[in-house]
Amino acid sequence: MQITESLILECLNELNKSAAAKQQYKDYYEGNHKVLHDYAMQDSRSNRKLVFNFPRKFVDNETGYLLGKPVNYVSKTDDKEIIDKIDRHMSHWDKEHNLNLRKQSEIYGESYELNYINTDGEFSATILTPLNAYILEDGTADHNVLLALHQFTRKFDPKTYLDVYTEQDILHYEVTDKTKIEYIGKHNHIFGRVPVISCPANGERKSGFQDVISLFDAYNALNSDLVNEIADHRNAYLIIENAKLEAEDLMNMKKMGIIQVPSGGKVSWLTKEINDSFVKNELDNLERKIYDLMDEVNFNENWSSNTSSLALRNKLLNLENRVSMREAIMEKVIKQRLKNFFIYLEKKEGKVYDYRDVSVKFTRNLPTDLVGIADVIVKLQTVCSQETLLTLLPFIENPKLEVEKYRAEKARNQTDEGTAPTTPSTI
Repeated sequence: MQITESLILECLNELNKSAAAKQQYKDYYEGNHKVLHDYAMQDSRSNRKLVFNFPRKFVDNETGYLLGKPVNYVSKTDDKEIIDKIDRHMSHWDKEHNLNLRKQSEIYGESYELNYINTDGEFSATILTPLNAYILEDGTADHNVLLALHQFTRKFDPKTYLDVYTEQDILHYEVTDKTKIEYIGKHNHIFGRVPVISCPANGERKSGFQDVISLFDAYNALNSDLVNEIADHRNAYLIIENAKLEAEDLMNMKKMGIIQVPSGGKVSWLTKEINDSFVKNELDNLERKIYDLMDEVNFNENWSSNTSSLALRNKLLNLENRVSMREAIMEKVIKQRLKNFFIYLEKKEGKVYDYRDVSVKFTRNLPTDLVGIADVIVKLQTVCSQETLLTLLPFIENPKLEVEKYRAEKARNQTDEGTAPTTPSTI
């Protein structure tokens, strides 16, 4: 595909339109909700505006549930070297990177991973969002990226810059106007493909909380109304019937705490009756619908202290189904990252690895029944390999390395005892 300036400008225009549309999702995640701007204010009345930041709670919970524990890599062909390369080059940054990448996807509906070689010559990655990046895909089922844009500014520099990523080069521009760009230069990259990977939140590429924003607004507005109604009770009016008091008499009444009225007079307070049961039921209904539509569980409810991990998983069944779809997307993104990483290794070390040989294992961030897992491992010893079984244990980050450490420790103990290490018998 020929990359022309007119095509880049069209993509830049799409980026700007998308950024304007996606900004509201960032606002909601950061607590800048509609109630802060559109709440019906009343003169001489309480006008407190309450924000309950469900978007941040749900996005962070779901991201932590899926990626709170590090991703494990297992070679399908039992290639020790390929796992060692991944661990050596990525283990110091990929956990935090995966969490942030997934979080940005849930907020905006899509985020992007840019692979690059840093100043130390190491393979690295950074995260872009629809607020500053745009990708042009080929329209096929594979969603191959034809072109990627990254618009950015530098501190203490009023200019806006644009990097355009193609299969071979990175083109540098200065954005002089919304419809004009000025070419600065270019340099090539090593990947032979556009080094930007799309990470959608779901198949529709919609924000994870887009469908329930109206419920967030209703919940905020109703709580604000309730608090203001209660606060306005301070402004209750004193009713005096069949008597007339001067301003001086009222001051004396307030000072002395005594009200004197003539015979037949009556004094009472005028207050508003609030149907607290109706309000509570409506708030509970809204909160329940929010949790239901987000497939979340309200952990603030009273739970039994001895709830087992299996019972907890049953409670989280809807969330588990939702996260399983996210897991498949993240696996595809990580496989594309490995593909670029192995291109880097081929250029640097001359060794060829197949990213399809690597299996990506996710571990849910849940309280774990280690006794139950240990029992499963013992029962499957003759069915599965030790490395595969170790992926079931949440505290083991690198099963391959753990197997080697176990064997080395066992051999060392046997040597210390004066016996030669035993070798498995052949059948």
